Amino acid sequence: MPVVLVGRESQVFVLAMAVGEAASGRGSAVLVEGEPGIGKSALLDWAASRCAGLGMRVLRAGGEELEQELPFATVGACLDVLVTGGEPERARVAGLLRGEGAGRRPGSASHDFVVTEAMLDLVDRWCAAGPVAVIVDDVQWADVQSIVVLHRLCRGIEQYPLLVVLAAQLGPRGEAVAALVRSMQAKGARQVTLGPVAPEAVPVLVEAVAGAAAGPRLMNAAAAAGGHPLYVTELVAGLAREGRLQVSDGVAEITDTGVADPPQTLREVILSRLAPLAPQAQAMMRKAAVLGAGIDLSVLAAVLEVPVLELADVLASATAVGLLAGREDHLQFRHDLIRQVLADDVPGPVRELLRQRAAQALMASGADIEHVAEHLAAVGGGQYGNWLLAAAPELTIRAPKLAVTLLRSAIDGADTATAAALKVHLIRALLWDGGSEEAEQMLHHALSAGTDPTGEAELLPLLMDAYFRQGRLDEAASVAAAAARLEHLEPVRQGRLYGFAAACLLFLGQPDASEHAADQALRAGLQTGDAISQVYGYNTLAGLRLMQNRVDEAVALNTDAMTVFERAKPILMLDPLIVRALCFFAQERLEDLDTVLVTAARRNRDTGGVYLTMTYLIRANLWFLQGRWDDALAEVRTGLDSPDPLRQAPALHGLAAMIGIHRGETSAIDADLASLLASSPLDTRFTVPLRWAHALAEEVRDGPQHALDLLYPLWEQPLPFNPRCIGYRMCADLARLAYAAGDIARLQALVDTTAALLPQQPTASLNATVALCRGLTHDDTRHLLAAAESFAAAGWPLHEAYSREHAATVFARHGQSQPARDELARALTLYTSLDAATDIARARARARQAGIRHGVRGPRGRPKHGWAALSETEHKVALAVAEGRSNPDIAAQMFLSPRTVQSHVSSILAKLGLRSRVEIALSAIADQQAPR
Repeated sequence: MPVVLVGRESQVFVLAMAVGEAASGRGSAVLVEGEPGIGKSALLDWAASRCAGLGMRVLRAGGEELEQELPFATVGACLDVLVTGGEPERARVAGLLRGEGAGRRPGSASHDFVVTEAMLDLVDRWCAAGPVAVIVDDVQWADVQSIVVLHRLCRGIEQYPLLVVLAAQLGPRGEAVAALVRSMQAKGARQVTLGPVAPEAVPVLVEAVAGAAAGPRLMNAAAAAGGHPLYVTELVAGLAREGRLQVSDGVAEITDTGVADPPQTLREVILSRLAPLAPQAQAMMRKAAVLGAGIDLSVLAAVLEVPVLELADVLASATAVGLLAGREDHLQFRHDLIRQVLADDVPGPVRELLRQRAAQALMASGADIEHVAEHLAAVGGGQYGNWLLAAAPELTIRAPKLAVTLLRSAIDGADTATAAALKVHLIRALLWDGGSEEAEQMLHHALSAGTDPTGEAELLPLLMDAYFRQGRLDEAASVAAAAARLEHLEPVRQGRLYGFAAACLLFLGQPDASEHAADQALRAGLQTGDAISQVYGYNTLAGLRLMQNRVDEAVALNTDAMTVFERAKPILMLDPLIVRALCFFAQERLEDLDTVLVTAARRNRDTGGVYLTMTYLIRANLWFLQGRWDDALAEVRTGLDSPDPLRQAPALHGLAAMIGIHRGETSAIDADLASLLASSPLDTRFTVPLRWAHALAEEVRDGPQHALDLLYPLWEQPLPFNPRCIGYRMCADLARLAYAAGDIARLQALVDTTAALLPQQPTASLNATVALCRGLTHDDTRHLLAAAESFAAAGWPLHEAYSREHAATVFARHGQSQPARDELARALTLYTSLDAATDIARARARARQAGIRHGVRGPRGRPKHGWAALSETEHKVALAVAEGRSNPDIAAQMFLSPRTVQSHVSSILAKLGLRSRVEIALSAIADQQAPR
């Protein structure tokens, strides 16, 4: 066992178990905690060596205190994606980290999401090729973005041949690290806490370093270390280095020739390593420690103002005495505690001067601007305003917090013109970094102070953007409209502002004002040829026509928007693909709808677009209607795990709750959802599915009348995002509840309002809905059976079952027993295929009341476990997993999101009672070989 792991047998055993699990296909996470120098890095060394010995891909890095403001610095180093090169997926991540395509993203949250997803896909592909180990030391110093990636890797880790080992210091932690630790603990990660080694292990440790058993004086000196491994090893190695240890008759002992007692503190021990170096070399190493753990030879030579060859000799000597470690082209301090002790020996003013010189050297060498900014931020950097003016746009994307810090410090000492320009950059940096409120205050102050028309035209769009990012759409629309009316404003900019205002007003449900602004945008766009204004105008008008149930007109206008959009690829807030998807949803063009949703999801995922969650929501709604409820739930989970700037989570929760209520899960509406309902006005966007679920839950508890009273207002007052051309899907429940409550007036109103949609929308499902409402209004089995056939043609099994359930009771009332039994059996078969326990219970209760004797137990439900329990999609995913495909590959093949595939794999593991993808493969082979 390596020297530093003496007395760590139990901790090594825990790590060995985790390594073995990951190597065999089931992922595992380990959290190693302890004070600095206690042996965490040594334990990680052992894990890395063990993983490499088993043929695993080993990815390793450590957090650095000086890089906490550099997004993805830690995980980027771990995945080796900080520079372009190698495999295409890795090169893509490197490009994203440099800010490629960031101009198409509205802020750092969107950009970070894109980078995170790309990194997760990369690791996913590696895991498909073989076991992978991700080992990160000093995670307490990791940047927030890296912590998010590590958190996502640990979530669902059991699916992959993946080992994640994180080491962190004990003591106070930032909220991001604390949340990561809590999450790992909640998910059952193994925990290893390192303390001092046991007293009986200290002699073994001393002997391993000294090469012989310790004598009394040496043991007394080692005892002062209190079982701290780094302290013990540094002490013994230092005594040997100074020639103060003598081995005689197999015993190592401190000689009497020493000029002083052994060092009494770890700091003294570490500083003693400098003794063999010349005084000038000692000073160089102390200064080098100020600049970070890694050593950049050319930069350090420039900072210290010494020739490179002379510095190389010093570094070689420092490596020989154990201060540095690594290769010649990649040296770093052997332990961060060593670096810290040396850096603390440098006076504060000198440290600031060194960081300033480092920034200058990096500027001169053309280094990445974020590394220049990292050093400037430590010293204020106020005198570098001109450099900031040039670097701010790129720095804002690559390290927004550093950009904000430096811009603030530079403004104070700048002249009036430079300060004004820097303030605009600061506002943009704040907006990118999510500091919308502060940006808003700065904008108001600048506008109230008075400025020239050109400056005002530049500031108002920023204010508009600040409001939009906070979800304050009414204020965003107001500012956009005000900016568009400014005198001397270029027609191109004016058209874009009107377009932005039109889109906000569409979201707000103000159709008249939205249409006026959209017309202005379109007129300006056509006059100037500006693509952005045209797409805003066409697409907003398409959305308005859809709200007005004028579907054909909506499709035509959206086609115009798509034509311009695909030709020019402009950057704008609206995504015409979403309106196109809603049009195809209304027209029941299912193949076209699926293609559009796949394209929209991919585009929004790759660009950090704000409509990603909506693509999952639309697809989940479609699959709910088609009876693919497990698939719908997978989309819901993916949507809830995605950025949600438009606040669509209530709709996702509501859809999941509806499925739960149909399946007999009485707690589908939990306290949080109930609280959201109570606090949300009727016209709150994206709460229709949640209110629908609430009504179904109340039907179970209080009967149909109360449920009808809750649900019917959504149809009487259709919301901006629930136009009747799409919202009619709730009418089957409305009609069913009205029939059960004896509310003939509402039934007739449903007939009239749904029939009014038919001329624009002659789809199978709408025809079926009208027929169902008519059949219930008049107890007419012809209409009810026609509804059932049309719902079957549309592929809406729940609605078909409703129609057949109603037909069965009407047949029974008319004394037609056999047709009643037949329709009831068909309804129960459909409900059973959906696991719709609530609907099965209701249908059977109505059948008993109507005197229907179906004489058999009815169809058997789908098994809850085993291969037969898998949905069609889950079965396809399972077979693809068995073939060794990665989630991104499966997603591309099946036109799904990689995170949706991950959700399916979790469900597959649960249904099959398995623990890893490897076990899925073995189970698939066994299932295929089983006799049928």
